[in-house]
Amino acid sequence: MRPLAMTDHDAARRDLLKEDLAFVAQAVRRNDTPVGIPALYFLWAAITLVGFALPDFAPERAGAFWFVVGTGGGLLSWWIGKRDTRRQGLSDNELGWRYGYHWGVCGIAFLLAGLPLLGETVPPQQAASVFLLIAGLANALAGVHLARPYLWSGLLMLAAYGVLALFDPPYTWTIAGGAIGAAMVWAGLYARAKRRAGALQ
Repeated sequence: MRPLAMTDHDAARRDLLKEDLAFVAQAVRRNDTPVGIPALYFLWAAITLVGFALPDFAPERAGAFWFVVGTGGGLLSWWIGKRDTRRQGLSDNELGWRYGYHWGVCGIAFLLAGLPLLGETVPPQQAASVFLLIAGLANALAGVHLARPYLWSGLLMLAAYGVLALFDPPYTWTIAGGAIGAAMVWAGLYARAKRRAGALQ
């Protein structure tokens, strides 16, 4: 038997129902503290660990790594975020734009911080510490405004910047990268556990 065609009235009712359900879901989730997407924490833990070790062991490759992998990681993060939104059944464009604006502005700040390296007007170590400061602020503010676990990794980055600025110990970059990577792995495990607990309720 041939199914009946959907009328304009039926389509409008369906769209209205989807909007109502999305509104209810957003209202419920606004009462929860956002924890972010676990896969993103794990992704950036790996990128950070490798990227922060390069200045200690292969400084000539650090800039290219961050340009290629940092850009690729940003695009992959966007894709993971879109996929997660679809899987969760959410339709919060405002939150998506907030994430986009936040990390987009941070990306511009990283590019601007790299300009002195092109003109060779500052030593690479000094420029690298500026990158660390920007990364610390970006993650800490993401923890305040977007998802709380980012705050911990951001505070660790700021602490590592303070150590670099004051002492310049050996292998500071590797130690800082390991600490930040561990914090992000912990944040990912925390976010995954919170999501699973929410799904069981």
